[in-house]
Amino acid sequence: MNQYRSGLLATLLAPVLATSAALLAQGNHDPLAMGKMWTFENPPLAYLEQEYGFKPDQKWLDSLRLGALRLGERENPWCSASFVSPKGLIMTNHHCVRDQVAQVQGRNDWVKDGFAATSLDEEVKVPGLTVHQLIAQEDVTAKVNEGIGDDDDDLMKTEKREANTKKILDAANAAHPDSMHQVVSLYQGAVHQLYRYRVFDDIRLVLAVNLQCAHYGGDPDNFTYPRWSIDFSFLRAYEDGKPADTTANYFRWRMEGAKDNEIVFVPGNPGNTNRLMTTAQLEVQRDVEYPIILEQLENGMAILKPFSKRAPGLLTTLLSWENSFKAIGGMLDGLKDEALLTKKRDHEAHFRAAVKGNADWQAAYGDVWDTIGELAARKRAVHAKVQFYNPSYSGVIERGVAMAKALDETLDAKEREAARKEALTMQVRGNILTEALLVDHFERAVRWLGRRDAYVEVVASAPMTDGPLVWKDSLAVVGTSKLTDNGFVSALFEAEDAAERFQKSDDVGIRVARVLWPLMRAAERESAAVDKALAAQGTRIGRALHAVYGTGTSPDATMTLRFSDGRVKGYDYNGTVAPWSTTLYGLYGRSVAFGNEYPFDLAEPWIAAKSKVDLSSRACFASTNDIVGGNSGSAVVDKDLQVVGLVFDGNIESLPNDFYFTQEVARAVNVHTDAIVQALKNVYGMGWILEELRSGAR
Repeated sequence: MNQYRSGLLATLLAPVLATSAALLAQGNHDPLAMGKMWTFENPPLAYLEQEYGFKPDQKWLDSLRLGALRLGERENPWCSASFVSPKGLIMTNHHCVRDQVAQVQGRNDWVKDGFAATSLDEEVKVPGLTVHQLIAQEDVTAKVNEGIGDDDDDLMKTEKREANTKKILDAANAAHPDSMHQVVSLYQGAVHQLYRYRVFDDIRLVLAVNLQCAHYGGDPDNFTYPRWSIDFSFLRAYEDGKPADTTANYFRWRMEGAKDNEIVFVPGNPGNTNRLMTTAQLEVQRDVEYPIILEQLENGMAILKPFSKRAPGLLTTLLSWENSFKAIGGMLDGLKDEALLTKKRDHEAHFRAAVKGNADWQAAYGDVWDTIGELAARKRAVHAKVQFYNPSYSGVIERGVAMAKALDETLDAKEREAARKEALTMQVRGNILTEALLVDHFERAVRWLGRRDAYVEVVASAPMTDGPLVWKDSLAVVGTSKLTDNGFVSALFEAEDAAERFQKSDDVGIRVARVLWPLMRAAERESAAVDKALAAQGTRIGRALHAVYGTGTSPDATMTLRFSDGRVKGYDYNGTVAPWSTTLYGLYGRSVAFGNEYPFDLAEPWIAAKSKVDLSSRACFASTNDIVGGNSGSAVVDKDLQVVGLVFDGNIESLPNDFYFTQEVARAVNVHTDAIVQALKNVYGMGWILEELRSGAR
């Protein structure tokens, strides 16, 4: 344990040590187990000073916050970004705007070939794309919990908090109608903050590099390091038809990019982490949740690949599945790592001992781990049912279930009418691809539910014997059910005895739906009840964590603005050393080594520009910043708030940080600004943008 950690431990745990000698027996507590995703309302000033000898002031924090952006649709952000010039210029990853480039490219192929505006007039508006700038925060915890009594059950507490949250948002929207507001739950609901955003909704495309420039190395290199992906794009925010004036709020460009071992900060919007989950919950992820997802993705990719070659539009789906497969696989590997899980158990034991050592905390939170353990057992039992009790890729079964819901008198009239409308208007389609995916769904259902499961029995096309099940001849699969006929469905609904006809029908789609709907409903209700109860207990865990460790512990990610500290740093791996950075020599050399074959082929502009490119320029670099999905597009800045890089990925060793943060070999992977300068100057002819960046540099 280094000097910082031992010092911070004493600071954070002083009140606990005073009340509980039991803590002295727990020697493996890591104060950074919850990570380094710091909120701006509670910056860890003492930690930063002890760790780096650097204590930022409020002006520095405000500048860091206002230069950072959240990117996506207004109500659905998915990435991070930053202002990097006084004229509204925005830097983010290419992969963050790839789909939006496809939407505005028309008959061009800007995703593959790239797009580079030569002037402001050529910048292309991207409909629906927005960036959000966090301009104010307010603690509204008391307001959210107003009127909640100790005797209220979980449902009543949830309903009261939802009502209170609506009141808070309504008042905020009335007071600041030009802003967007969000009530953010931190520490799983122990703390609530009202965030106010300025929204820029006129966003235009300035530069999109070639897909193969950003996606270099493809799936083999994804979540790895060393890397050579030059994954960046530039956008611009406009107001009143002119580039937005961001003179006061942008990150200056440092012409010499990141250096080995320097202190760097990442302001961005990490999407989701599970660091407050208990070990009981993580064991359900390890044994049930992640294996089911990985099996589905692995089989789905094998099915999809031949079709993606004939239908290029499926390539985006395949890339997404490959990314998810590798990401979830990395997290599962972490959960199977007994040494890492032991650290998690030690941290949990330390936490529980702290609660037990304080009478008030024990009374309020002492039973929470046992309660969550019971709920986790229920989750384990129901999860596979929720995953497989559904129509999957069968339009026939989906329509049958909608009909079953419409005729289910235990549902309220509004829900039944919605189901009826859905059943009447649904278009039942299918093809060889969806059939293959559906058969895979059935085959996996057998493995997880057992061949004697009621749903498995009804969709199987052969009698239940000890021999192999035959799916290809199943009428539900090939779609010979009359539920493909709109007239048949309409006539059944119009009959006075519609419910009776539905129950007596021998149509295969209806027979399957009759079995599936009650199973599906029961599983969904149980799962919803468990999830709601887990959320309530999660709030208790969050409150206990906040009581014991205070704001010195980082809350889980919530797709809202945080900042993370770190150092530019390589690490030991595979019996050798990963350097802190890579160079463009490696980009070209790797392409030669693989015969310039996909996914190691160079984009055409990079081949043409080889003689002009400075191959000694840095390409990518590694840092110890705490990042996760959602941080893509975050700027990497130095302590003077100058841009030195751009986050685009993490290494495979960082994926278990989802549940327990480490930084021995876990790394954020970033594009070095040297590579961006070379691309602008020598590859894409964007000297005017480079001058715009330089003009704002210190």
